[in-house]
Amino acid sequence: MEQVLIHQNPHWQGKKYKELFSREILHSLLQKCKTKHIQVLTGIRRCGKSSLFRLLINELLKTNSPKSILFINLDDPVFFETWNKPAFLYNIVETAEKITGVKVKFLFLDEIQSVVGWEKFVKSVYDSSLFKKIFVTGSNSSLLQNDFSTLLSGRYFCNTVYPLSFKEILDINNIKDNYDKARKKTKVLSLLDECLEWGAFPEIWQIKNHSVRLELLKNYFESIVMRDCVAYHKIADIATFKRFLLFIMSNLGSPFSYKSLAKAVASNENTIKKYLYILSDSYIISDVLNFSNSQKEIARNLHKLYSIDNGIAKALSYRFAESKGKFLENFVFSELNKIPHSEVFFCRNLNECDFIFRRGKEICGIQVCYELNAENRDREISGFASLAKSVKLDRKVILTYNQSEKIGDVEILPAWEWLAEIPTPQHPFR
Repeated sequence: MEQVLIHQNPHWQGKKYKELFSREILHSLLQKCKTKHIQVLTGIRRCGKSSLFRLLINELLKTNSPKSILFINLDDPVFFETWNKPAFLYNIVETAEKITGVKVKFLFLDEIQSVVGWEKFVKSVYDSSLFKKIFVTGSNSSLLQNDFSTLLSGRYFCNTVYPLSFKEILDINNIKDNYDKARKKTKVLSLLDECLEWGAFPEIWQIKNHSVRLELLKNYFESIVMRDCVAYHKIADIATFKRFLLFIMSNLGSPFSYKSLAKAVASNENTIKKYLYILSDSYIISDVLNFSNSQKEIARNLHKLYSIDNGIAKALSYRFAESKGKFLENFVFSELNKIPHSEVFFCRNLNECDFIFRRGKEICGIQVCYELNAENRDREISGFASLAKSVKLDRKVILTYNQSEKIGDVEILPAWEWLAEIPTPQHPFR
């Protein structure tokens, strides 16, 4: 164990972590470091939670002893005794303090869902003020349900971490403002093309070889499915579960009912609902509801599914990769999904509106169309008209690959232009 702890904590030598992408969420996390509250980060595996820990450690190194900061990756098999015995975490901390000769002030627990009953340990050390600050990551949204939320209600902050946003990718490539975007428009479009095809997992953007990227994305899938779906939720019929996932990845953005989806994969509605919950819990899939002013109607209406990342969808579905429009629609959803305190629906009545985006009091209708032309123009615009009886839209936007126009009160915008901006409640698409 001693060697694993030394390996996991290279900052004990006083050296900062390098080659890390800066993240927009970091400033907010640093502000919360000033409080005692437990900081919880959830999100899909490989989205950058551990890297955010390292960015936080870099900041803590400025004013604290390097050896007072302990990072533990609980996925490591050397900690297997802890997985069913959370009290063993005390032994790990004691071992670290014996190695360094310094009391641990900041405790970072990575992939905490590996430990059954972890919340009791965290509650105990929080109440006894054993550490100045506790940081936790997990790869399942249900991490905050049941015992944890009951035991530590009001004592923690939770933030969801996603793969890189398009704005973060522009920043990484030194495109910082509107002047840079205009001057380097060809580069911006090239980066958008990469996002559409390869997604936005941080590690993918550190690799240029396409075959290596594809293999890595497939490995991500296997890891997420086996650890956060199959093992965590104790799925017995693994083959059926994988077949179901591959089917929905090939039909992203297509409206369905639970009944029709169950029929398509030769299963039943209860199993389908269970599998969709599991996929949502591990952040692979988002279940988007058909908009209605009635909550009862929302519950029994049509649904659409989207992947958290285009790269995962590409790695699993050749059919998905055939459609540029589906690439763009899924990527737009993934960006909408990253905006805090917002809701995303779709609407299908006589016509279909791809997304209804609601944040605060503002509601915006969004159509996604790779290229707006004479054949699809009327259809895309009519999608807004179908909403007139059910919701008042503050804005009507058609996002395209690279077109700009205005037709009445409908704005046609290049997707890259909108994606490059930080949304605000007042102007979510500028």
